[in-house]
Amino acid sequence: MADIGFNDNLSVAGRKFHFQTASNTKSGEVQCEIFEEGRLLSKEILEFERRKFDKVHSIENRLKEMVESLHQDMMSEIEIMFLIGEKIKKLKHSPSNTKMGILFQQHNLVDDAVEHFELAIKHDPDYIDGYINLGRTYSLVRDFEKANEIFKKAMEKGKRYADLHNHFGYSLLSENEFQKALHQLQESLKINNDYAEAHYNLAILYFKSTLFDKTDEKLPPASIRLQRGVEQLNKLKKLKIKSFEQVEEKIQKVLDKQDYEKVVRILDENKNKLFYRDSVSLIGTSFYLKFMYGGKGLDNEIIRKYEKKLNSALEHYPNYADIWNNLGIIHLIQCRNLFLKALEEFKKALEINPGFEKARKNKKLVENDGKEFLILLRAILK
Repeated sequence: MADIGFNDNLSVAGRKFHFQTASNTKSGEVQCEIFEEGRLLSKEILEFERRKFDKVHSIENRLKEMVESLHQDMMSEIEIMFLIGEKIKKLKHSPSNTKMGILFQQHNLVDDAVEHFELAIKHDPDYIDGYINLGRTYSLVRDFEKANEIFKKAMEKGKRYADLHNHFGYSLLSENEFQKALHQLQESLKINNDYAEAHYNLAILYFKSTLFDKTDEKLPPASIRLQRGVEQLNKLKKLKIKSFEQVEEKIQKVLDKQDYEKVVRILDENKNKLFYRDSVSLIGTSFYLKFMYGGKGLDNEIIRKYEKKLNSALEHYPNYADIWNNLGIIHLIQCRNLFLKALEEFKKALEINPGFEKARKNKKLVENDGKEFLILLRAILK
């Protein structure tokens, strides 16, 4: 069976992007790559199994639908992202700026992400999420000096956040500042002892530090560090992170050979795949921005797509509070849409029969309860 591909250009906000989407039947994937001025920004991959294709359609037709759907979805995602971004720049709402920055960061549009995080901090100098995400953006592009500067400013606000300590710790760890990194990661776990990414970063720290200086007096002896590295991996195992299982198997094989350099390499290579939080929270972030600023809102089909993505994410990350929170918001929005649909249906009943008292009473009840429900929804999304 021949593979299927699409190529298109998109101009938005004075920028030009190229989208290239194709199937790969050998690997069982559909992949969309996004380019700007020849530079690969990001890619989205969907896996498929031929045996699960709807028998009513041919495999070729179903595959073409998948490729075309992903292609159009990603083009729409980039276009809407820039259009909403322009709207949000004019507002003074730090949470929206931060969510917008996270979306830009996902697509490696670093300058756009930094602009929105800086706006978030400008609008509210005490908004810690703005600092965390700005520092994390610099860390992702390996500008650790700038990242640490941002994290220190956030620390000066005197508020304790597990995320802040964790990302600051990882940034310090990346510069081989092991003692300082250890302190930050331990502080993160004091706040949230089940914080999987902090345990993961601690595992990297314990193994990596022995490769640089086995006799560092400011750290526990190398043998103890190796033991504690294994303990952190065991804690991750107990947290039952499904996506960690395959990584853990690889690590165990090289641990048996005492190849700690390779242990560190495997942990580093898989970190973003496991804890690139945007793969989870971005589903809700994107939904929030489109719902709040996307014009006419989202139709039921798009809402169901987001619901499906979140349910799928729960299979891999059942203990992520963000997913359950975002799923709850989506279900509330579905309720809101059903409220509005019910209102239109009662109105239609009255158009057909103006004397239909039961429909009139139902319409009034929905209007009254609907107002309270919309107030609740706005308060949750604020």
